[in-house]
Amino acid sequence: MRLSQFLRAAAIAVPLSLAALCAAPAAAADDLGTLTPGKLIAGVDANNKPYSYVDNGKMTGFDVELLRAIGARLGLQVEFRAQDFAGMLPGVANRQLDVAAGSISITTDRLKMVDFSEGYLTGLLSVATLPGSAISADVASVKGKRIGVVQGTIEDTYADTYIPGAQVVRFPNLNAGFLQLRSKYIDGYFIDKTLAVGLQAKYPQLNLQDKLDISAVNLPAGFPLRKGNSKLAAALNKSIDALVADGTWLKLYKQFNPTYPTPTSLPPYAMKTGN
Repeated sequence: MRLSQFLRAAAIAVPLSLAALCAAPAAAADDLGTLTPGKLIAGVDANNKPYSYVDNGKMTGFDVELLRAIGARLGLQVEFRAQDFAGMLPGVANRQLDVAAGSISITTDRLKMVDFSEGYLTGLLSVATLPGSAISADVASVKGKRIGVVQGTIEDTYADTYIPGAQVVRFPNLNAGFLQLRSKYIDGYFIDKTLAVGLQAKYPQLNLQDKLDISAVNLPAGFPLRKGNSKLAAALNKSIDALVADGTWLKLYKQFNPTYPTPTSLPPYAMKTGN
């Protein structure tokens, strides 16, 4: 009797143990705070080179490949959803996206809507122009000029500070503004310097200039995530730190910013107060 009871108990315990093992990955994914267990849903602008763009039918870029590396460390499949920049933060806040990516600067205003990972990137802003433009390295030269920005970016938010006196014209994405610069509807395009460099490389026949550079070192980029999602924030930060430590971050930085010098300091970068 005792042997038969033991065998019956073992027969019940084995399936239960297997079921528990099968459920373990889902439980672990749930612990990371993602909308779908085992998946990280990221909103990106598909025309935001070198951060996020489509090349030969595949989404790539510095932010995209960094998120793929983060996903690999966390055991998460990363799904990229292309959309205009202005919809990314609301998409995160409204639980349609886990994160957004594309050199999105951390600001006090944005922190009212979403949380951020630690800062993983910093750089320069620039006013791109066509040849013969009256805009120069003197910021006063933008006064009265029609300057394009991508809606919702820090160039938009801080236009009054960075390019005082300019007539700001807003566009939903990078390509829309570029087309208006090329047609001379706007006098200049205020964007991240790496985006300006990317446009110069893509359209060499236009001989685009970027005479006016403005430092954004006090506004590092992070990955936005919904308010209070501390589990995902901790997982992102730990992964970023590990990818910096093992050299992956710097390898990707050099791959997607080949003309830039090696950074003098590595992430994490902290936002300075007063912005």
